[in-house]
Amino acid sequence: MHRSRINLPEEFAANPVVVAAHRESMLEDIDRSIRLAEIRCLPFDVLLTRIERLWEDDAAQEIVYRACSEAFEHNQLCALAESARRLAEAAGQLASGKKTSVDRAVKRILSRMPGPIAAPIVEPWLSHARKFRRQIAYRVLRASGFPEALGAKLLEHFERTADQECLHLLARNPHALLATDAVRVLDSVKDEYWRMRMVQAVMITDTSRSRILAADYPHEFVWAAGRQKDKSLLPDMRRLKAGHSSDLSFVSLYAWALGQLGAADDLAALRLSMAKGE
Repeated sequence: MHRSRINLPEEFAANPVVVAAHRESMLEDIDRSIRLAEIRCLPFDVLLTRIERLWEDDAAQEIVYRACSEAFEHNQLCALAESARRLAEAAGQLASGKKTSVDRAVKRILSRMPGPIAAPIVEPWLSHARKFRRQIAYRVLRASGFPEALGAKLLEHFERTADQECLHLLARNPHALLATDAVRVLDSVKDEYWRMRMVQAVMITDTSRSRILAADYPHEFVWAAGRQKDKSLLPDMRRLKAGHSSDLSFVSLYAWALGQLGAADDLAALRLSMAKGE
């Protein structure tokens, strides 16, 4: 946690107003250090009890800090995750301001959990009526990872909620994407970067399947090929270049990808064709 500067710079030492403000800042810092130290001294079972009623605890910030920063054993992490789940469940009965504060604490705690522990806790929230709770699930799954089997459910949730984050998560997990038919919703991905990430995810697990996407998604394919640094895709890239030579945005991506692949001969050919205005 943040610590104030201990020594006041000499040029300010003669100013009583600055000295008083510095002293006040140091006293506040000492108070924060004492509060955090007290929370660190709590038995683990007491920590869990206080987490489950975090909204009424004056040391909520320090409690969450310990929960997120301490190295716990596996069984302790499981218990901590369960307490975070109970806290989230209790949040449903709180006023709006406290509910938001509790949700943020739950997100911080679960985001630092291993995927096998955190994913089962947040998976039911993917279909939660409150978008903020769904966003917690997305954030936690993005940070901690998730099992391949969850891929199909993410696709189902996208089709029900239209939350783009579902597709972003699939793009981050090639093997989960492979287990779904998510490619059919590529047109629904609004951002070109994330369409490229989905094409790249397909490329990682099934190069042949990714080639089928090249005609409909030439920009995304070339971008993904450059990121993968897979020279076996050069013939596909050349064919795309032949059909998109007047698309300067594509040509720019193509040049970048050639550099990523170390394709010096293709770059020389591209420079020559550009010089000729082709």
